[in-house]
Amino acid sequence: MNTMNQARDKEAAHLDAVQSLRDAKALRLQLLKDELAVIVAASPEARENFDLGLSPTEPQRLWIDLITSVVMEPDPRTYRLVEDRHGGRVTLFSSTDRTEMIERIKEHMAHRIISRERRMTESEHQAQSDPGYSTAALIFVWLCGLALGVAGVMSLVIYMKIVDI
Repeated sequence: MNTMNQARDKEAAHLDAVQSLRDAKALRLQLLKDELAVIVAASPEARENFDLGLSPTEPQRLWIDLITSVVMEPDPRTYRLVEDRHGGRVTLFSSTDRTEMIERIKEHMAHRIISRERRMTESEHQAQSDPGYSTAALIFVWLCGLALGVAGVMSLVIYMKIVDI
């Protein structure tokens, strides 16, 4: 019975250590989130594009946007900025320094905002440069269709008279 108690004590100590690691990761991610929240709140573009959120999954993640997150890997002191892509998850940056990670995330946010603005400008420019069909062209096509329809009906009438139906 003594061996069973020792095994249970070791298991309990292990579970306590695992829980402590989880708590440490969660606290570090919460600190990072709090500091980034101030940055996001200060910029209208950032408020529009980024919604910081902690996920309780394992590993815990601080989501920056829909595809970018920060995890505490490979150890509970290392921040890792990762991006989900078609080919899998890609590490963009890794550091044990929270200030350095914040700077990198700010750069990432700035690049995402500029990229989004560029896409918006391109789509607006494309919409302006594609005028569609002119009114004259639409009237011409409609008249051609009408003339073709009249010719078809007249051909049918002539055919019916020839065949004597």
